[in-house]
Amino acid sequence: MRRRDGHHTLAKVAFLVIVVACLFSAVYSGGTGTPPDDAGRVAEPLAGTAWNLVALRADNGSVTAPLPQAEPLIIFGESGTLSGSAGCNLYSAPYRINGTRISVEAVAITGAYPATANGLVQQESRYRELLVAASSYRVDGDRLVLSGPSGKDLLVFSRAEQPKTVPLLATTWQLTRYSTGGGSAVASPILGTNITLIFDDDGTLSGSAGCNAYSAPYQLNETGLAVERVIATKTSCTEPDGVMEQESAYLALLRSAAGYRIVGDTLAVIDGNGRAILFFTAEP
Repeated sequence: MRRRDGHHTLAKVAFLVIVVACLFSAVYSGGTGTPPDDAGRVAEPLAGTAWNLVALRADNGSVTAPLPQAEPLIIFGESGTLSGSAGCNLYSAPYRINGTRISVEAVAITGAYPATANGLVQQESRYRELLVAASSYRVDGDRLVLSGPSGKDLLVFSRAEQPKTVPLLATTWQLTRYSTGGGSAVASPILGTNITLIFDDDGTLSGSAGCNAYSAPYQLNETGLAVERVIATKTSCTEPDGVMEQESAYLALLRSAAGYRIVGDTLAVIDGNGRAILFFTAEP
């Protein structure tokens, strides 16, 4: 396979906490019916813009704010692909614009959640459903509204600044969550441990597994990732409790890597089943 660097990286977006009651009231005006007549209106291009979700239509038809600190983010790429964070997981999808009409195709998303994330699971599912259901859009100043075929507003966003690009290579990535139990549940690293990952441009990755240093050859192809022959030092750490078990789990997950996605300063490593198994953030 041929190594490639960050040009396959998804659009980058910084996470921003914006939902408070007064802001929500100011940003969303309660458009529950048909939006104003779009005749003669020149659609603002979306390519190259980024937006933070501030309101979405719930299953019962009411309009609600997203969960605090889990607001979905969206960026419209120049090449017909949108991407972002659905609140916890990273996603991407092809999109098409024709005048004020928008069409979003099937959304590909990583699938990993903290054990107590029932509300987040429901929000992400609803957000993806509404995104695909959108058929038109309008931009009013710093507000983007996606509407459905009936004219009802489905998703309301506020404008965000374009984030800086974080490349896969030559960045120190710090583990924030990892898959547990072979399912979609994830856990945070043990307090007091620091697990890192660095991709060098010579085809070698390295870092700290929490106790021992490790390295391995790797290969990239498109957004595919293959990790080979992980080698680690042989130190046995006794503190904090569980550090060696965590290290073994991390290295096993790393060996099963088959792909990756990057949004903003977040890297998700994905296994052969399309399941996100490791989440990292870029160190400053």
